[in-house]
Amino acid sequence: MTNLQSTDQGLLTQKALEQKWSAAVIAAGYTVLPTIVLKRQKKLGLDSLDINIVMHLVSYWWKGGDFPFPSKRSLAAAIDVDPSTIRRRIKKLEAAGYINRVARKGANGISKTNRYDLSGLIDAIKPFAAEENELIKERQQKKEQQIASKKSPTLKLVKK
Repeated sequence: MTNLQSTDQGLLTQKALEQKWSAAVIAAGYTVLPTIVLKRQKKLGLDSLDINIVMHLVSYWWKGGDFPFPSKRSLAAAIDVDPSTIRRRIKKLEAAGYINRVARKGANGISKTNRYDLSGLIDAIKPFAAEENELIKERQQKKEQQIASKKSPTLKLVKK
């Protein structure tokens, strides 16, 4: 895909989002979260608070490979829970292999907020995405078969 095509696709996506949410709302920012995370949250062992934390982490993730690094305090304030709840839940997500905390140090060796590598979650949802993509493909093929099997009406010439 060329940059021009990517830009065109981005504009189309932006227009679609603005039609759904309004231009003013989209201008304030939006977050992309693959639907499969929500559809398979139970199979992933994620409850609503875990999903909320993941969504907030993703909202800070602007470029691939440049992992988000919000503070636990800012996550806690946004979700309206205690920072210790965020710490426990991130530890749980890390134990499940969905998140990897990466320590950051400042110029003077002073600790900064952790980066949160979500590669484990991405790896965990790939098989679910493959299943979902196969179902989508099967539904599309079935729909195409139904359309093809419908006979078009034939016109008959009626003599008077």
